[in-house]
Formats: sequence, C-alpha cells, structure tokens
Amino acid sequence: MKRPPFDPTFAQGGLFDQPAPVDATKAAKTNEPARPLNVSEAAQLVGEQVSALGKLAVQGEVTSYRGPNNSGHVYFSIKDAQCVLHCVVWKSKAPSIKIALADGLQVVVEGRFNYYAEGGKLSFIVDSIRATGQGDLDAKFRLLCAQLKELGYFEESRKRALPMLPRGIAIITSASGAALQDCLAVAARKFPSVAITIIDVVVQGLNAAAAVSNAIHAVDLAARRMGIDVILVTRGGGSREDLDAFNHRLIADAVYNCTTPVVAAIGHESDTSVIELVADVRASTPTAAMNRILPDRGELRQQLDFVNSSLRQSLLQCCQLKSRALTQVSSRPCLRDPAQLVLMPRAKLEHLCKQFPATMMARIERARRATLELSTRLQATSPATLLARSQAKAHATRQRLDMSMNQWLARANRDVQAMAAQLQAVGPQGTLARGYSITKTSDGKLLRSVSGVKPGDVIHTILGDGELQSQIEKGG
Repeated sequence: MKRPPFDPTFAQGGLFDQPAPVDATKAAKTNEPARPLNVSEAAQLVGEQVSALGKLAVQGEVTSYRGPNNSGHVYFSIKDAQCVLHCVVWKSKAPSIKIALADGLQVVVEGRFNYYAEGGKLSFIVDSIRATGQGDLDAKFRLLCAQLKELGYFEESRKRALPMLPRGIAIITSASGAALQDCLAVAARKFPSVAITIIDVVVQGLNAAAAVSNAIHAVDLAARRMGIDVILVTRGGGSREDLDAFNHRLIADAVYNCTTPVVAAIGHESDTSVIELVADVRASTPTAAMNRILPDRGELRQQLDFVNSSLRQSLLQCCQLKSRALTQVSSRPCLRDPAQLVLMPRAKLEHLCKQFPATMMARIERARRATLELSTRLQATSPATLLARSQAKAHATRQRLDMSMNQWLARANRDVQAMAAQLQAVGPQGTLARGYSITKTSDGKLLRSVSGVKPGDVIHTILGDGELQSQIEKGG
C-alpha cells in the first residue's frame, strides 16, 4: 500500500502546531494582560456594544432643527436639562414622519444607536417620531404671545411707519457681534451721512432682557435731543436658548411704550421672537433691517435728476406754448396796428424771459439762506455744541467755586490765627512766658498753698520752657 504524502496540518505538537487565533474581544474582557487594541478593533467593540442595545425609545426636546438637507436626510437633536443627543432621519424614513418638527417640541423618537467608526460619531437613527407636548421655552413663548395679543401689543394699527430720511439711528446690540458690522457696512454703502449711535448691551443670558429694555427706554427719552428717528434692536443667530432673552415681557413693554419707531432683527429669518412681533417693523437679518431703514443714495440722486429734468421740460413747453400763442395773435387781422399788438406780448415775454433767471436765483438765494439758518440752528442745538457749552459752563462754575472756597478758607485761616493769638495772650502759656510758674503735687493736684505740702514731698513745677521736679526740705 502506497504511503500518503505528509500533511503538517494533521501533526500534533512540536513545530507544526498552528498558533491559535487571538480573539481581541475576549482578550479585552479578561484580566490577563493582552496586546493593545488598534483603533479599528476598539471602534468594532464600541459598535458591537451600541448595536446590542437594540431598538429604544427616547424622549426629549427638539433643538437645532433645520429641515431636510440637499440629500433629503433630516438632522436635529433632542435634549433634556443635562444632555444632548444627535438624531438622524434617513431620506427613506423621512416621508413617514407625520409631525412638523420645530425647536422646542417635546417628542419621543424610536430607533437605534449607530456608531460611525470612520468619523468617531455616535448618532441615534430615528425610525418614528411622535409628539408629547411643547417644551418649556416654547410653552413660555406661546403663553406670553397670548397675553400680549390680548393686550393689543401686536395690533398693526398702533405700529408707526419709518421716516423716509432718518436723521439718526440708534443701534442697540453687542458691540463685539457680527450684526453690528453688517449694519455699519450697509450704512456706509447706502447712506453714509446718517448719524449712527451704538448702544453696547449684552444680548443673551440672565441680564440681557433688563439691559435691552433699559437701553430702549433711555434712547427713547433722549431721541429728540440727539436727533434719533429710528431705534434698531438686533443680534445675530443662535440657539433657541440664546435668543430667549428677546422673548421677555420687559422688552415687550419697552418697545410698546416707546415713542420712537423700533425695528427688530433677531437671529435668522426662520427665528421669531416677541420683540419682533411687538416692534413697528420686523426684519429677517441685520442687513435687511438697515436696507429697510435707509434710503438708497443713488436712487435719491436719480429721483432728483428726474424732477430737475421734468421741471426744465415743463418750463420749455410753457415757453413754446407762449411763443405759438403770440404768433397766432400777430397773424390775425385787426383794425388796430397789428405790430403794436404783437410787440406788447413779445416784449412782455422777453421781459419775463430776462426776469426768469434773476427770479430763480433770488429763490435759490432765499433757500440757501434758509438752509444756512437751519444749519446754524441745528449746529447750535447739536449734541456736540450742547456738550461743549455745558462743559464750558461747568468749568466756569468750578472756577468760581474754587475761588469762593479759597476766599472762605483764607478768611477762616485768618480768624483761626486771630483767635489763636487771643487764646495765647490769655492762656496759661502766655502767663508762664512772662515769668510765672504752675506747681503741682505728685498726684497732679494744683498746689495753691504751702500748707498743701510737707517736708519730703515731691512737687512738679511747670515753667514757660519746661518742667522741674523738686523735693520739699522745709515747709513755710
């Protein structure tokens, strides 16, 4: 019988034993030392553990919802007081979602966790969603809106129109925010001559509502004096929590009671806040707000050119009509001398034509003087002039106060010196200086008689330039 060829796989022991495969998962679960896992093996462990959780139902409040993206997938997050969970609805599941998702909506999502190893990201893949009620922020927003609507805060009839050409704009926002830079860029492009006053306030957090409402009230009180015709309250985009400061009753009351037109542009176009509902004008973005407030300098120049051209054309047509009328009169037969009939109207027309430039120049000069007078009055009442005047008045008052104080101090110093001289003259020190002395016993009593001491006692004598200590040897 022929011997089969040697097969090392059937050999037992020795050099031909095959090494047992290393199970990374088992090695990781034992307490025995094992080789380090590579990243892929660690990610595989996480994926297996996440997949083992199976289908779950999670309740939370919707946040960061922006609708389907270009691929048709829906991305959003749900949160509670401590944590946030990223959720995904794939395009194939999106048609089965029957509720309208929005930030603040309380929902229960059902699905499975998924660990995307390549990106190291944990997501919750949603299969179905059902609503359980509104979140705290949304409930508070709806309650405040209902109260303000009942009070008439949202009525269109109370809202004021914006001025066609505002003298000044007060922008209430964060000085470090991008919203302010957008507003200034639009103003520089469209109408750089408008005066802009920036009020720097906090626009999110616990103190934001009070800061914004106080700023609106202060600007409204000083609007006439500062030449402010429009107040713009704005900030850039943010989360629902960041914008919640503008859903406060304090701000709603400040805007409602404001006598200056208020424009509000809070967050993105999809965001809606209470201040925007109460404001006279609501803009989708800070840029849109400034475009709404300011006229276009180029369009104004075109309108002026059009009016000027129309006026010139009307004057030319008027002159042509007059000329044709005179020609018709001169051609009619008349018993009187026709030349005289023609000459009188033509002379009058020529006189008017010669007088027209002078009349227009006189009107222009009057308008120039009126404009100069208004400019002078405006300059006299401008904030800078008033401030300089107040500073000069305060400086003069301070000088008079310093002079009066110096005079009063000088008189007081003289009075003190005179009283000191009188006191010196009648005081004990002056008496001592003239040669007298004061003697006291050892216990500090004034010695008035020799009978007050006996031999051996110690006495103290006060002279004009010092003190002496003596011991009685013999009494008088």
